[in-house]
Amino acid sequence: MYKLLYRPSRSLLGCQKAIIRPCYKNVSYFQRQRIARNNLFVASRQYANSSGNVITRFLVRTVKRATWTAGFVVVTGGLVIMGYRSLKAQAWEKVSWVESFYPSNIAKGMSNGYDRLSEWVKSWSDSDETTDGSGSRVQDSNSTAGTIPMAQASDKEKDYQSFKQQETKWRKKVLELQERIAELETENRELQLSKEMGGAIRKRRGKRSLIEMYTDILNLLTEFDAKSNQKTGKIVDQLPKVVVVGDQSAGKTSVLEMVANARIFPRGAGEMMTRSPVMVTLSEGERQIARFSDSLREYDLTKEAELKELRSEIEGRMKAAVKGGQTVSSEPISVRIYGPQLKRMVLVDLPGIINTVTTGMAADTRDAIIRMCRQYMKNPNAIIMCIQDGSVDAERSIVTDLVSQVDPEGQRTIFVLTKVDLAENQGIKQEKIKAILEGKLFPMKALGYFAVVTGRGNKSESIDAIQRYEREYFATSHVFQSGMLLDSQLSTRNMVNAVNEEFWKMVKDSIDEQTVMFSGVKYNLEAGWRNRFPGERVLDRNDLFEVAKADILDEIAGLAYHKKIEPAEWESLLTKELWKEVAPYVLDNVLLNARQRDTAVEFNTEVDISLRKWADSLSLANLCIKVGRDTMFSVLADKLESMKNGRYHLLTKDLRDFVIQSIKEQHSWQTGNVEQLKYVQVTTLEDKDIRTQAEWDSALKFMSDSLSIQIEEASRDLQELKGPTSYYDRWLRWQSQSKMQETYQHIADELAKALQAEPAHNYQISRDEVTTIQRVLKHKGVTCSLEDIQHVWKHVYRGHFLQETLQVVGKCQRGFLLRQYDSKHACPEVVLFWRVQQLMRRCAHTLRVQLLDHEVRQLELEVKSMLDTITADNEKKRELLQGEVIDKAERLKQVRLIQEKLGQFREALRQQHR
Repeated sequence: MYKLLYRPSRSLLGCQKAIIRPCYKNVSYFQRQRIARNNLFVASRQYANSSGNVITRFLVRTVKRATWTAGFVVVTGGLVIMGYRSLKAQAWEKVSWVESFYPSNIAKGMSNGYDRLSEWVKSWSDSDETTDGSGSRVQDSNSTAGTIPMAQASDKEKDYQSFKQQETKWRKKVLELQERIAELETENRELQLSKEMGGAIRKRRGKRSLIEMYTDILNLLTEFDAKSNQKTGKIVDQLPKVVVVGDQSAGKTSVLEMVANARIFPRGAGEMMTRSPVMVTLSEGERQIARFSDSLREYDLTKEAELKELRSEIEGRMKAAVKGGQTVSSEPISVRIYGPQLKRMVLVDLPGIINTVTTGMAADTRDAIIRMCRQYMKNPNAIIMCIQDGSVDAERSIVTDLVSQVDPEGQRTIFVLTKVDLAENQGIKQEKIKAILEGKLFPMKALGYFAVVTGRGNKSESIDAIQRYEREYFATSHVFQSGMLLDSQLSTRNMVNAVNEEFWKMVKDSIDEQTVMFSGVKYNLEAGWRNRFPGERVLDRNDLFEVAKADILDEIAGLAYHKKIEPAEWESLLTKELWKEVAPYVLDNVLLNARQRDTAVEFNTEVDISLRKWADSLSLANLCIKVGRDTMFSVLADKLESMKNGRYHLLTKDLRDFVIQSIKEQHSWQTGNVEQLKYVQVTTLEDKDIRTQAEWDSALKFMSDSLSIQIEEASRDLQELKGPTSYYDRWLRWQSQSKMQETYQHIADELAKALQAEPAHNYQISRDEVTTIQRVLKHKGVTCSLEDIQHVWKHVYRGHFLQETLQVVGKCQRGFLLRQYDSKHACPEVVLFWRVQQLMRRCAHTLRVQLLDHEVRQLELEVKSMLDTITADNEKKRELLQGEVIDKAERLKQVRLIQEKLGQFREALRQQHR
């Protein structure tokens, strides 16, 4: 049985592919089926005669003779058993299912044979003559008026039941043989490819398939449309996709799972599960896996645990996409499915259309779903897979009306009737199902009509079990075995083959149009770039970031080796910054308290205590670390600001500022360096002996310069406190004092008089002195509080104190020699400034060594890590790199990439179909 049926089928299929397929390359799946049924045997004979293949001719003739013989036997047996009356009413209808397994010319011949035999039987049964014992013919007047005996009717019923059983067995066997043939054809393709290419097939595994290339184009166009900010007329909406639409709970998700050969979607009993579009890309692969387009993680679809994780992730992404109190979202979720023998195509599962908005849903949920379905179906290159539940009343269908409005001629629609097993169990009439699948019941047209079964409603049922149940159902169903439909209209497998062929036909027809369109867009953008930015490189956001990244890392590495910054310059810069930080403490705490002492010994003792306490508390070390950090980042900022990269220098400013600010917060000085600084500071402060005249003169100069700067700052602060007091400010700048500033000026004048009368005044003002000043000012008509006088006193006394200390510089010019003979010339203030000067020099040297030996290298690693993180963050790059030139360059580069991908896909498509 196997060889007799299998080998002719292989030969016939070979003939069909060799002769018919090239002639109808651009004909649709359904047109090809009709042509193939009418021309199969003619094409087979032509192929056999032209090729001279003896075996092929023998097999073709054998199949033809076997077919005619089987047909004759079936016809004769039917006529003999049932008689003319039952034959005319039932015989051809009961065996008409054979038409789906044989070409139409054979079935037509069988039908004609039935008609001729029926006429012969009629002429024989209508004769009035009978034969007697001698062989002469006599007329039987009761022959036409008699009835069928009961025994004959009983035999006829038994024969009919036997016939039905044989028919069912035959159908099952044919379905099994068809599946086996399909498996053998797949194995044969793989073996042929392996034999022709040998070891090269392993290299081709790394080559991208057509569907993967097509999906990449879809993703690129989606990104292109998003950057264009176009709400309508998006380019990605014009590319071919299979759009799956249907009423809620019509079985859309189940059909998609049958197509994908895996139960990947979240499921719920009577509730809305699909809340956003799910774009599923099917691709053939060795392993059955799934992954999201924006993720590298792979889910093994053969393991239930990972299937559960995938369903949970899809459900989580849907919930995350729904925002603002809505029930559904138009933001698509892209999933790629790989598996053996999967048909390569792109499907979009849309939320099911609902009749009523229930509690908990947004008020516009129904309108939003219909609007979303219209948007996807409006694509002139979209294949509309219309899913209709066969177990519900046809009058309740919403999706058929919607599809008929978008595609009234049915040129892009494929109708799928689900749950036909439930329909039969519920007693829905055979004529109604037939009318649906012939396109006579619904006000819509379609390329093809299919009936599928998607399981028994058990969530844990596997895809293999569902497919097995579907085969058994169509083989045993009383509705579908009567021959009212072609076998090609039944089962998910046939439906998928038809959808897949229409999808790729649409892809081939539209790819040239998209390529030409993007060629024009590319030309216009390139011309605009040449006119607007002549001579400039086309650097998109990613390219510009990489250029800026390399420049930033080069500048950081150059901190340690740059010839323009010598070690002495580093130390001079650090010393200058250190004095700015330590000056307030040295002058306002150490020097001010020590100047209140009467003798040089007491002065030095106060200084020693204050400095040692300062060093031991790590306050001084931490202050030096702060100076080192700030100086390092200041130099780095100056170097980054002076980077030269043409027009793009200003475009990278935000990126450079972000790097400096972020690394300041992130970078921390090495802990061991703090302890080292503390040791250097303590040992340096222990040295109190000025050994040479040069050191004395250096200390005097440092003291004079520092005090002069501090006096200018104190005078400036006091002037800001008093406000504009000069005629220049008042009459030329049109500035005037406020009432409080006038009060502060009067207080400052009185305090200056008091200090002039008593130059050696203590830094604290007594209560009696405050009362005296208040009386004097009150006599002048100025009212002030105790806090006002104390506030002004700090500024006035500080300036006076610095002036008094500066006078020491002139008195101690020859102090280096005199102090050895007379304690009156000890000049302890000069010694203090010398000790502070030595402290800053040693700290600056230590900071410079730590900075160049360790901190700069650590900084380079931290900045590189930060920039690497930004590399993968497109949103951050878009935030930090902005400008018209970047946007135009990015758009041009993107169009070039899409054009390149379209060209590669177009060439691969042509090579495959050669």
